Amino acid sequence: MDVKRKKVDQPFEESNYDFANQQSNEVATFKFTKQQLVTSKKYSHRQDALNVLLEEGKSYTFNEVDQKLREFLEGKVEE
Repeated sequence: MDVKRKKVDQPFEESNYDFANQQSNEVATFKFTKQQLVTSKKYSHRQDALNVLLEEGKSYTFNEVDQKLREFLEGKVEE
């Protein structure tokens, strides 16, 4: 089988479009309601904490929720 290759005018290395960063930026911009997050599989082990930490009527990104959970779990316990 003889395969002919076509020369590309612009090599991939010189492309100005960064697929990896574009995809991660798009995922970070999705926002979810408290109800969606509490019932999601991703946070099924943290439902009680999310019910306390998140406000009704607001939307959150995964990054925002992860930050709130991290701050909550690293907080000091008052005696």
